[in-house]
Amino acid sequence: MAQSSRSSRPPRSLRHYSSHTRHFIKKLGCKPSELLHFILVYDPKHKNKVYSRSSHHPAMTLHKPLKLLEKRTPRITLFSKKNELIHILSQNKKGYAVFMEINNRETWKSEFKKIRAQFIDVDLNKISEQFHTNEQAQQRIESLQADPAEQLLSITIKRNKQGLYRLLAERTRERVAYLKKEYIKKYKRRIKDTLIIETKNGYHIYWVLQGGSINKFVPIQKALAQKFSSDPVITNLSRVMRVPGFYHMKNPESPFMVRIKQWGRKKSFTQKELVRSLALKPAFTARSRKNAH
Repeated sequence: MAQSSRSSRPPRSLRHYSSHTRHFIKKLGCKPSELLHFILVYDPKHKNKVYSRSSHHPAMTLHKPLKLLEKRTPRITLFSKKNELIHILSQNKKGYAVFMEINNRETWKSEFKKIRAQFIDVDLNKISEQFHTNEQAQQRIESLQADPAEQLLSITIKRNKQGLYRLLAERTRERVAYLKKEYIKKYKRRIKDTLIIETKNGYHIYWVLQGGSINKFVPIQKALAQKFSSDPVITNLSRVMRVPGFYHMKNPESPFMVRIKQWGRKKSFTQKELVRSLALKPAFTARSRKNAH
């Protein structure tokens, strides 16, 4: 009987990180009454990238106010559009990644009320570059293959609608682990006070804000991506990010627990402080300057 009880317990990693979801949300400064917006997206690598109602694995948009959110990951349920309760860990184990909209608004379609954080997505798994000619792309492949430090699983070249040749290379798990350590080492001083989420292939780094200007969000996002060599598309107000306390399931045979690596300082940042301390050069518009805090 005791053996059966032990086998029904969650894995050690899940028990260890089960409080990270709620702590992450509270760290973002979410108030009990605020409605949180989530989206579950089928994660496995070779998935169909078109999510429609006819898909075998349609994306799910879910919500719940913070005051009703359960404290531990295995218990968390969210409301669907039809107000049905969905058990999130069960969906996560089926292959669904758990994402949350970082900034605050009442509904998916309403305007944003508050900027909770500025943030970046550091993906060290991929090398993504564009070239004007196929010859240039091939030369780059040769240089990557000749580099003893690089460990690549795959390399592909595809021509996009603009006529450019996109090179996409995927690194090995061992190479990614090494680059993760090197990244933290390189930017240690600049990110020492930030909230850091470790993902399978890198990090999500947050500067939690107080009194952030909505009009300044995008220019600062672009400046941060440039400063930290992170994903340049993580700039929109409606951006969703992976939630710690759940598994990264792109490879179902090797799930990775997304978790909080560093909690960051207690005091929130201001956008002005962020720009000054990191020597950012955001391209503010006349409107964003007028509405500056």
